[in-house]
Amino acid sequence: LTIRRTTNVRKRYPTAPHLKALLRAGQRKPFPPLDGDDEKENPWRYQPVYNDDPDFRMPYALIAMVLVGSIAGGNIHLPLFPAWIGGIGGAALLAFLTVSTGSSRGDLARAMGMRVVSLAEEALNINKDLRVFRKVGTVSGLIFDKILIIDRKHRVKDRIIQGFTWIYDKASNTAAQVQADIKEQ
Repeated sequence: LTIRRTTNVRKRYPTAPHLKALLRAGQRKPFPPLDGDDEKENPWRYQPVYNDDPDFRMPYALIAMVLVGSIAGGNIHLPLFPAWIGGIGGAALLAFLTVSTGSSRGDLARAMGMRVVSLAEEALNINKDLRVFRKVGTVSGLIFDKILIIDRKHRVKDRIIQGFTWIYDKASNTAAQVQADIKEQ
C-alpha cells in the first residue's frame, strides 16, 4: 500500500527530466508546465488545465523547501558557524532556488518541493485510512501501563538510578584521583 502510493508520487512529480536539463543532457521541461497562451513563467499563478497536469501549489512547495533547507543546512557542521546559521542559510538557498524561474534549477526545486508536499499528504491519507496514530497511541499506553506495573512490583527504576549513581560516583572519584595525581607531579 505504501510503496504503491509513493510510486504514484514519483510519477506525478518526476525529477529526472530536470536533473538531465541541469546537467545539460536534455532539454529543459518547465515545472509547472507553461500554458500555451502564456509564455511568461509565473509559478504563483499556475492552474492545472488538463486532468494529467500536476497539482502544483507554489506556497506549499516553497514552505516544504524552506523546511528541507533548514534541516539540511542545520545538519552541516562547519567550524566557527553554529547550526542555526546553517539552518537559515539552507532555508534561504532552497527558497531562492524554488522561486527562481527560467532555469532548470528552479524547476527541480519546485518538483522536489511538491514531492515532499505530496509525500506528507500521502502519509496523512494513510493515517486516515488505517488510523495509525490512534493505534500507536493505544499500544504505547498499554506498554506504559505494563512498565509501571513491573516497576511497582520489582522497583526497576530505583535499581537503574542506583546503578547510574554508582557509575557516576566511580567515574567522578577516578577523575578526581587523576587530577590529584597530576597536581602532585
